[in-house]
Amino acid sequence: MGKRACGKWIFFVPAALLLIAVLTIWQYKKQETEYSVIHAVIEELPNYQDEIESWGYEVSVLSNMTGEPDHAGFMRYYQESAGPVLILEDQNGGMYCFYYGFDQYISERTYRENMMLLPVSQYDEKEYEDVLKTVRLQICKKNIKQGPLSENTADADSKDRYDVSVRIIIAAESLTGGDEISVFGGGSFETNYCSNNFEECRLWNGIDPASANSYSDYHIKQEYSAAQLLEYYRQGLELQSRLVELYYERQ
Repeated sequence: MGKRACGKWIFFVPAALLLIAVLTIWQYKKQETEYSVIHAVIEELPNYQDEIESWGYEVSVLSNMTGEPDHAGFMRYYQESAGPVLILEDQNGGMYCFYYGFDQYISERTYRENMMLLPVSQYDEKEYEDVLKTVRLQICKKNIKQGPLSENTADADSKDRYDVSVRIIIAAESLTGGDEISVFGGGSFETNYCSNNFEECRLWNGIDPASANSYSDYHIKQEYSAAQLLEYYRQGLELQSRLVELYYERQ
């Protein structure tokens, strides 16, 4: 009886170790796929560019930067010494950026709006003016070296649950001179969301994280609904899948 049990264990242990090794290698390859594929596409871009542009996107590459970029949305790559980055720009000027897979979405829109001016003193009456309002949006995964999640299964109390940072910058300009104007609702607002829904959010820094999060979430949602933010994120994931499929088709 003891010999039989021992024989079973002799068979079971190597099999279990083999299974663990296979799963580890599979998981490693899965994690590396988006990174290696994106950079292979960048290296051989002429072989892929026509097909990608047929999807309705303008294709470009942000190379490794030696100085601060002109576009604020690219600062994360400069700060992390990350690059090159594949950029797919849609017909509305929105940019889907790919580094370790889909990394971020950047857009900017300008429109006319009647906004309340910031008073010079507390005694000034409320004054409104038609201005050119510009809203810059940046949706980026917090960990630049980790692939984006199609389903975030982290616990609600975990920081990993809030894996995407959303930031908007609102500025106003005069309709006549083009000078920047100080208005209520202007400035920079940023917080972290769960990429599953862009409704659950939490800010992990600042003097009063709960208050700061609520304040930023309010201003962000005045410009973009949770459904819109989720749509941009899912489109980035969809483009990531299409790039991976295209790469393997060409191999």
